[in-house]
Amino acid sequence: MLARRGYLAGSDAERAADWHAMVADGGVDAIFAARGGYGSGRLLPRLDADLLRRHPKAIVGHSDLTVVLNDMLQRAGVVTFHGPMVSWFAERPESTAALLALLAGEGPAQLETEEVWVEGEAEGMLAGGCLSLVAAMVGTPHAVETRGRLLFLEDVNEKPYRVDRMLTQLRQAGALDGVAGLLFGEMPNCFEGEEVCLREVALDLCGDLGVPIAAGLPSGHGRGLVTLPFGVRARLRDRSLTFLEPAVDR
Repeated sequence: MLARRGYLAGSDAERAADWHAMVADGGVDAIFAARGGYGSGRLLPRLDADLLRRHPKAIVGHSDLTVVLNDMLQRAGVVTFHGPMVSWFAERPESTAALLALLAGEGPAQLETEEVWVEGEAEGMLAGGCLSLVAAMVGTPHAVETRGRLLFLEDVNEKPYRVDRMLTQLRQAGALDGVAGLLFGEMPNCFEGEEVCLREVALDLCGDLGVPIAAGLPSGHGRGLVTLPFGVRARLRDRSLTFLEPAVDR
């Protein structure tokens, strides 16, 4: 588990073997990503979804781990968690406490976004994550399933024209067709000091979808205050995101 290969934590085969060992280990209840996880997408064809289905456990992370969270949700049918990584635990105790409470079955039944860009109400399974990774998965067998979902999108250090390009890709690829609602994260260092804001870009490209759109949900990059359970049904009503079922079985 301490292997190195360039910017990766070992070869694809080594990393997949480590994953399978953790999943199969009956003494492991959760797998927490230490950090973002470069090259996570390379592992998807190697990951045994049936193994995780037989030995379900919480998978926690964000950023590049977006691909693993959604792939295991879709192929293994387990709830995954878009939340803080181990490298953040010490400096963000509030986020860590919220994550552990959620995994213990004590998470909040409702979260509040900061802004409402398109009013309305919709229900669906929560999915998504880092925008650049969701866009990168389009056209692959592991693309995020979006139809009927509440799609959460966030990122960091992406210029407005890049956010525009990624949302355009999702829209033109049909990845936003039939989406139930859209939720945007804080998007730190993406629009500060720029002539346009996220609201303008998002509404320009998604405002005519006819679905509710809210923003400012602090999960992932940025403050990362809340952990979002992907695979749990929720209701988006204006600023409120209400979970309609528990994230874990007590």
